[in-house]
Amino acid sequence: MSIIQAKQFMKRVLGADSIIIPALLSALLLIPAYPPFEQGYLAWVALIPLITYSLKAKPVQALKAGLLFGILFHLYVNFYLTHVLFTYLSWPLAILAMILLVLYIGLYHGLFALTVNLVNRFNKPLFTAFAVPATWLLIEYLRSIGFLGYNVGYLGYSQWQYHNLLNLAALYGYWGLPFIIILFQTITVLAVSKVLQENKLAAATAIFILLVASGFILPSMATVEKEDDLIWTTLIQGNIQPTLITGDRAEIKALYLDLTKQAVASGTDLVVWPETVIDLNFNQRKDHPGELTKTADELDVAILYGARIRENDKLYNSITLYKPGFEELLVYNKVRLVPFVEYFPAEEILNSVINLDLLLGSYSEGSDITLFEIKNKPLAGIICFESYFGNHTRLFAVKGAHHLYVLTNDAWFGRSIGLDQHAQAAAIRAAEMGIGVTQVANSGITISFDYQGREMFRSAKQERETLTASLDLARRDTFYNRYGDYFPAFWAIFLMIGIALLAYRKFT
Repeated sequence: MSIIQAKQFMKRVLGADSIIIPALLSALLLIPAYPPFEQGYLAWVALIPLITYSLKAKPVQALKAGLLFGILFHLYVNFYLTHVLFTYLSWPLAILAMILLVLYIGLYHGLFALTVNLVNRFNKPLFTAFAVPATWLLIEYLRSIGFLGYNVGYLGYSQWQYHNLLNLAALYGYWGLPFIIILFQTITVLAVSKVLQENKLAAATAIFILLVASGFILPSMATVEKEDDLIWTTLIQGNIQPTLITGDRAEIKALYLDLTKQAVASGTDLVVWPETVIDLNFNQRKDHPGELTKTADELDVAILYGARIRENDKLYNSITLYKPGFEELLVYNKVRLVPFVEYFPAEEILNSVINLDLLLGSYSEGSDITLFEIKNKPLAGIICFESYFGNHTRLFAVKGAHHLYVLTNDAWFGRSIGLDQHAQAAAIRAAEMGIGVTQVANSGITISFDYQGREMFRSAKQERETLTASLDLARRDTFYNRYGDYFPAFWAIFLMIGIALLAYRKFT
């Protein structure tokens, strides 16, 4: 390549119309808001380059910029998946799976940038100020629904450590966080570019302040119900490695029983084990394992544990509770299954390609919201991936749960940021529901949050640990519990009506 050709190439890459600079800047600014850097405040400015470019560029260029941003950013936040992909798949299949994932998610960001561009063409800056965050919000919402629902890397999760800010989630659900973050950046862009006139800028700023103030003030006015009767809980993190998980589960069960015997002290009310520690076959005998019941009876303690349960011709990823002297066998079967791992329409094909003892794609989804009871206190449990979905977890709080446990096994992801991202989602769920949430993970991170999403304690990664604590049972009623995902529904209506009216006026 000659010097002239090199200069021409750099001019195309770095020129005013280049999609690379805004996409790269936004990705590089947003990445440090996530583990292990945890600089969540950067999320409040990171999207300014992409939004600025998307407002002014040609539609196709905006689409490309959003797509490139999505690919760059999600290569980082989803790189933890390579621990699984490159371990259990051939290199070509692993690379293909990663490419398809980041392209799929990147398309959502491309759609966001394209919609921002098209909305701005109506030349109504005040409408644009709210249409941009509404678009981001609805794009994230679309990502969360259906068979391929996948919420990792959501913008609002970057705010997990700011527990005062999480009051917004109590009022608006998780969805209030990305909306407010993008609204701030959009108003900033429009104000700096002097597109918003003084009166319209004041109106947009006033609405922003009203939304934030309401999110801070209204949840704090709710009555906090506290419990004097504590539930002392022992959390068992056995740190079983994937090579053993795919083998004989009797050895896993024996290890967790031994750890329980060593950890339980006088006065402990409940022991919690993580996901799929035990295999149960209800076609043969619908009961808890004899070794478990014997240990629980001797220690006089209840055990909440994860199990794979076969019943009739179905396989469930489940949680069940054994209490000494309590005969009824209650089971919660996982409702939100992991796509391609727990559910796949053609699982026979998948398992012929990937020969594992994990029964990929073969799980059936549950349907019931089950509560368990300890010392007359209703408690609930969900499994792994489900903690990413607030519209599911809130159902347990609505039914009366005083505390929610997340039973998970993240050993597949080593010490990667996948463990951090999963643990942090529990903070958002706690703030949304107004109840404490405790995640119990096989290899970490075992972590607990109070009803406001404040971190109470955590374990290390890939360490064998047992933690005993009186978990926080304080709770408060939240607007999100009562009305669910009303916030994205409102902004969807706003966006559709606004675009319809502006299009009608423009073309008639």
